[in-house]
Amino acid sequence: MGELLDKYNDYMRLENCIVEYVLVDSTCIQFSYKEENFAHLIGLHKLKDIQLVQFWLDKSNKSVKLKDVIKKIKNGSFTDAMVKGSHFYPLIEERFKSFSYDNLTTLNYTGAIIDFDKTLINAKIKSDYVLFEECPNKEYNHMGIAYDARGNYRYVETFFHEPSTKYIAGQMIVKVKKFVLYDSTGKIIVEDKF
Repeated sequence: MGELLDKYNDYMRLENCIVEYVLVDSTCIQFSYKEENFAHLIGLHKLKDIQLVQFWLDKSNKSVKLKDVIKKIKNGSFTDAMVKGSHFYPLIEERFKSFSYDNLTTLNYTGAIIDFDKTLINAKIKSDYVLFEECPNKEYNHMGIAYDARGNYRYVETFFHEPSTKYIAGQMIVKVKKFVLYDSTGKIIVEDKF
């Protein structure tokens, strides 16, 4: 198996699990992991020199959909070698390297931005919550949580690494008090508190 497929399989261990972050101000952020979010979370949408990605992103092209991208990852025909061979790989390299089951399921995210104001930095993300952790080298991992009004649920919109406080500066920040990961039946898999 390749690294991309391994990352997909790790992510799918979380499918339909419920994640809950409780903040010190009692705000409760709940979301779930969905298969359809994997490609974006790992950054495949940025690899615009890969033909499969070009077709997937081309709204006028109905022949390649997200499910086709996922199918090619699963059958091994879209590989980490292709990802790393992309001219655009440096844009997602830190995200790709950091993307792991452990990074998605541990209480590393110690702070949360509430009502993320994307206008402060001209961000394109839709997330209203951004969880973040400070890495030992004073850089940051971020996980953006957005709301789907059509489906009435929260989901992980984005996962990225940023070497500065760009996404944090000037935002309303609240500390995380508790983290709980539930399986699809509601059984607690992991619980951690500060």
